[in-house]
Amino acid sequence: MNQISKKDVKFSLCINGSGLDTALTFGKAYALAVDHPLLILPHLQQYKGFELLCVAKEHTAFAQLLNIPARDFFHAVSRADIASAESLNEAKSGEILFPASHINKDNAQKKLQEMGVWDQLKPVVTAVGSINEFLMAIGVLPNGNQPARAQLNEAIYKITCEADLYIRALARERILASYTEKNIVLDVYGRNVKQYQQAYPFHRYHDEVPYKDMLEKMANASFVVHNSPGFEFALHERMVYPLAKGTPILFDANVNQRQMLQGLPAVYPSNKVQTDVPLEHRKSTVNEIEKNHTWAARLAALLN
Repeated sequence: MNQISKKDVKFSLCINGSGLDTALTFGKAYALAVDHPLLILPHLQQYKGFELLCVAKEHTAFAQLLNIPARDFFHAVSRADIASAESLNEAKSGEILFPASHINKDNAQKKLQEMGVWDQLKPVVTAVGSINEFLMAIGVLPNGNQPARAQLNEAIYKITCEADLYIRALARERILASYTEKNIVLDVYGRNVKQYQQAYPFHRYHDEVPYKDMLEKMANASFVVHNSPGFEFALHERMVYPLAKGTPILFDANVNQRQMLQGLPAVYPSNKVQTDVPLEHRKSTVNEIEKNHTWAARLAALLN
């Protein structure tokens, strides 16, 4: 950075705020939060003068409520990742792919028990779908007409981090249970996923593969299953990359999420898994990704 002239820098982009101290000396600086901003909040609060880029609408809303300047900046793909028209006709692997590392729900519960809050919070963490919903439920964030009634102090911060792990773990187990009930075998890839084998033996569990190999598997899969805790209103990379390659997504979206995804017809509810996917749906989705959801389009918005 010392060899770069400040006048040549349009802006700096810091992943999870790393390097913000240096970036701010060069002028306009953005911090890209690749997960919920809460998880990097202690770091972000050390700095002023940057804008936070958030990969989900609820992340943006959370940051703004804490008076952190923020805007939506969803995951995207490079132009080189866009499938050609010819490749959309190629046969798929037959796998119904579920990329999901194992999260130990029992460990998260144990931590909450040690904090003395499990009995009080169990009804909440089993009902909500994200950190934002959790923070609304416990009064840290406003909820409808109800204003916030609690401060995000250090104790609540630690509780929320463990609650987040529990919420995500529970959601992944519910996916495995739901597809078992539908009699649909998932190919599950990720770190330590074989630990799900005993409770959910119906599915096939595979070792973690390098990221590049996972991208190839998503491109070749017949479907990719999306699970969204922590990314309720977002284009997660687990969605946007397969869609760019012509691979349809299985995602049981709610009404608001369906509205956000309406330009992407190759996103289907899980009960459509055994339905042939119209080629036109995949073509239309790839065109939408190419037009609006490339990294070039995201960065162009920052330059305007």
